[in-house]
Amino acid sequence: MELSDLTIFCKVIETGGISSAAQQLNRVPSNITSRIQKLEAELNKPLFIRERNRLRASPAGNKLFGYAKNILSMAEQALDELNENTPSGSLRLGSVEAVAASRLSTVLMDFHQQVNSVDLELTINPTGDLLEKVLAGQLDLALISDPVADTRLIVQPIFQETLVLVSALREDVITSPTDLGNNPTILGFSRQCIYRTRLAQWLKGAEVIPKIVEINSYFALLNCITAGMGVALVPEKLLDCYPFVEGLKVHALPEHISQTTTCLIWRKDSVKPSMTAFRETLMPVSNIKEASLLRLGEPWQPV
Repeated sequence: MELSDLTIFCKVIETGGISSAAQQLNRVPSNITSRIQKLEAELNKPLFIRERNRLRASPAGNKLFGYAKNILSMAEQALDELNENTPSGSLRLGSVEAVAASRLSTVLMDFHQQVNSVDLELTINPTGDLLEKVLAGQLDLALISDPVADTRLIVQPIFQETLVLVSALREDVITSPTDLGNNPTILGFSRQCIYRTRLAQWLKGAEVIPKIVEINSYFALLNCITAGMGVALVPEKLLDCYPFVEGLKVHALPEHISQTTTCLIWRKDSVKPSMTAFRETLMPVSNIKEASLLRLGEPWQPV
C-alpha cells in the first residue's frame, strides 16, 4: 500500500464519493477510481459497496479507514520531526578530561540554560577512545587533541593549548629529556592519550627510556606528581583548576612539544540540530577565532 493510495481512500470516505474526492484532491475522477481499484486488488477485499450512483464503505473499508488514518497521521508526524530544526532528544558529547575540567563548566551550564529541551550525556575518555566512539556512532560530538585524518569526519579547531611539563618542587629547570635522568617516571593516561604519547616520543628521541605509570584522573595525577612520583605533560590551563599548584614546578618546553589544538569532531553524515546548537554555544569561548571547518583527510596541521 502506498501512502498516496491511502490518502485517496480516506478522502473518498470523508467526502462521500469519487467526484467530490477528485475535486478536493485536484485529480480527475478516473484517477481516483483506478487508485481505489488498485488498493482493492492489493488487499483482495472490496472497500466500497456500490449502489446505483452512490458509494458506501464496506466492512473491510470501515476497518481499513481507522488504520489508514493512523498510518497517515504517523507519516505526517515523522516528516514533521525529520524536518524539525529545533534541538531535541539526546546529545552524546565526549571530551578529554583536561578540557572537561578546565574549560567546559561554563559551556555546559550555558547550553543547559539555552537548550533545555536536549538531554546532554558527557563521556570522559582519552583522545583515541573518543575518536573511535565518534566513528562508531556511539558519540555525536567529541573534543579531542590533534585528531588524525579520517574522511568520515569534520573537524573544528576550538582551543589552542600550551602543554607544560610538571614536576615536584626542585631547584633546576627541565628543558631537555636528559634533564630527567636515564630512567625517569612519567605519569599519564592510557596509550590512547595524546599528551602521554607526545611526552614519550620526546624522551625516545633522546634515547631516554621512561617508566610509565597510568593514572586515569588528572587531579590524582597532579597529586602524585606533587608527592614526587614523577613528571607529566599537561595543559597549562588545567593548572588554574588545581588547588595545590604551589606544590608543583612548571617547566616550559619547545614549541613542537608544547603547542597542541583541541578540536570538536563529528561524523559529516550524522548532523542533527542539537549538535549545531552545542557548537554555537561552544564557539564564543574558543580562543581560535579564525578557524574554519575542515574535513578530516585534508592536510591537518595544528593552528
